[in-house]
Amino acid sequence: MSLNFFTLLQLPETFVIDLKKLDQNYQSIQKEIHPDRFASLADEEKKASIKKTAEVNDAYQTLKSPIRRAEYLLHLHDINIHDEKYTAVSQDFLMQQMEWREKLETHKQNKEALEKLAGDIQKNKNEIMSQLPEIFKNNLHDAIKITRELNFIEKIEQHINDALIEII
Repeated sequence: MSLNFFTLLQLPETFVIDLKKLDQNYQSIQKEIHPDRFASLADEEKKASIKKTAEVNDAYQTLKSPIRRAEYLLHLHDINIHDEKYTAVSQDFLMQQMEWREKLETHKQNKEALEKLAGDIQKNKNEIMSQLPEIFKNNLHDAIKITRELNFIEKIEQHINDALIEII
């Protein structure tokens, strides 16, 4: 069983973390466990180093991303936001999703319109993200809802980026 990512990277188990400390702790641990340091040792020790490096990389990438960190915190509360029982979304967000998808389809070949859409979505994402620290302190039910919304936003951002790449 792997360690709690917060414990592994020596950080408090909260949504708000010190990203500079995350980077420092990650770099420090990587220096200690990097597979190159074990090159002259037995195969088992090399494999253990590689496995530990992969765990630390996974922990770092998870905690570095606010959305992945939110999902991980919910996971620590035995909540899988991808479970069917959490799929309901608010009517307002559902309408927002449909509007963004329509704009993406309508403007798939228009770079300026796609960039404007990406900017609008980023602004909305930032507003939602700013709510997460307080929500994680007070209401896991809302944290599930917000984290699911951010997952959708991340996906549509990727679709916009893909469309922009095709235009170029």
